[in-house]
Amino acid sequence: MIEFSISTSFIRADVSGLRQLMSLGDFRKLEIGFYDEETLPLVMDFATQEGLRYGFHDPLPRLPHDTYPFLTDPDDEKRWRTLDSMYRTLQTAVHYGAEYVIGHIPSVIWEPQVSLTEERIIELAHNSCDQLTLWSEEAGIPFALENVGPNPYFFQVDAFVEVMEAHPGLEFCLDIGHLHLMSVYAGFDSLDFVTKLATYTSIIHVYNATPEMYRKYHHVPAHPSQRPENGWADIPAILECVLAYQKASMTVVFEYSPQYPADAAFTKEGIEWVKGVVTEE
Repeated sequence: MIEFSISTSFIRADVSGLRQLMSLGDFRKLEIGFYDEETLPLVMDFATQEGLRYGFHDPLPRLPHDTYPFLTDPDDEKRWRTLDSMYRTLQTAVHYGAEYVIGHIPSVIWEPQVSLTEERIIELAHNSCDQLTLWSEEAGIPFALENVGPNPYFFQVDAFVEVMEAHPGLEFCLDIGHLHLMSVYAGFDSLDFVTKLATYTSIIHVYNATPEMYRKYHHVPAHPSQRPENGWADIPAILECVLAYQKASMTVVFEYSPQYPADAAFTKEGIEWVKGVVTEE
């Protein structure tokens, strides 16, 4: 079964926008992340009152010292700080009855470093995923690894497949925007990546990006006007590819950022467009 959800990233800390967020596509499911300890209960009260289902995105709750995730970082302190955050999010998911938890892999590294190797980074990925598998099993809540980048030591599809094959208790969240940016950065075929990871994929994050637009607006709402020949991700091709291999259970999450100057009509057009692509498959 394919379900549609929307991320609270679109409104960030503005909980007053929750009802409007849900109305963009008559959503009954949320992906909730990044709220602090004071704001999270307000979001969860809304979800309970509206009878919504939800998944969580690490970190939740977000603590004042939380930084970007470092799941494969060679610095033990950074890596364990990230693992502690993911454990905290899993425990929060148990408390509120979330359906899944998502966390980023690998750590972002912009430039190669003399002291690092691909073998070392992948070893750290395995070690971290061993721990996440154990915690996920104990919590009884699926944990999904979401692709992010850049990382010059962990970006090829074979690295992701190796980690997923070694950890069958974990799931995969395909982030279309990050995938497209990495394909531009590293020069690989997005559709080959999607095909090889499709059987592990249970969640898809949908938004669009070009390198320039990502730096300016972060996550841009998907829209049919975004043509691949103009540098945008080919969202229909990516969705068609992953859904050809995986249809049993999938959550398609619309994940936007509030910085982009799009009105509700533009956003709704994009949501309906994506829904049409998915339901045709």
